[in-house]
Amino acid sequence: MKKRMLIAVSSGVLILIASCVQDPQLTDEDHIYQLLVSSDLAKMGALEGQGEDMDGKDSTGVDLPEIWWRELTTEGSFQIFISGDIEAGICTVTVNHNLYANFYIDVVHDQVINPGVKTIEDFRERRVIVERTGDPSSTPHGGWTIQSITPAEFSLLDSGEQEVFIVSMKLSRGEEVLLDCTSPDQFIDIEDLPELSEGELVKLEVTVLHTNPQYEPPYFVFVHGPCPTWPRHLMYDDGNFGDETAGDGIYTYEWYTEDSFIYFHKWRIAADIIDADTMADQIEEDYDSGAWCIPVIEL
Repeated sequence: MKKRMLIAVSSGVLILIASCVQDPQLTDEDHIYQLLVSSDLAKMGALEGQGEDMDGKDSTGVDLPEIWWRELTTEGSFQIFISGDIEAGICTVTVNHNLYANFYIDVVHDQVINPGVKTIEDFRERRVIVERTGDPSSTPHGGWTIQSITPAEFSLLDSGEQEVFIVSMKLSRGEEVLLDCTSPDQFIDIEDLPELSEGELVKLEVTVLHTNPQYEPPYFVFVHGPCPTWPRHLMYDDGNFGDETAGDGIYTYEWYTEDSFIYFHKWRIAADIIDADTMADQIEEDYDSGAWCIPVIEL
């Protein structure tokens, strides 16, 4: 499983928010940066918000927290790394942020919300292919447009501490496969992004990996998206909620799309795995999670 790390690059390739935005003589690098900063397709969001209330156990009888949620505290600078020949009019751009947040968790089932707090230090990365398709002198962003993107991958900033990973995610509407992604480096053309309307029955199927399982079950898997009432729900591998075969390692959640009142500006669907050790108490600094997130076009 590939680990993620911060990118160190030479001056002129790493582009941060700077006064160059006001310079009338913008370079291609400046135009690409402004395009990505302004695009909902390049942004990655944060997996914040609360999910459905838990009754203390999942459908197999395993203990779950009474409540948990993430709360963003700050983000690092929006950074891009350009590879390829800009002069050729097409290149690949790696976009990343550091993300700092708190993980609030209450494991005491007393109907009193008194959570502990665990620290989150995450690294989010997405790769984007941009192409110059318009006149540099008369079209926005110097003629540069986004052609395709990878999922946004959430991983621990300290990659050596991460033991849980998303391996694949497939989104379907009936017999129609809207998305079938088997790598965080898999590019998806913008025109092929899933398009959904409110009220459609969709199903997300996810496979995952734990490199050092200590509990049974070793992890919990969640979907984030335009789900009923809450934007986060537990996924199942027990024959419930659209899961076809119990115990086959495919975690599933099937639902009618709904524009949840706590959600992103654009619809997104994410698969999110959390180590059972993280969920077992509200004291230890042992946060371990991984996620993939993809934009969904709302019709």
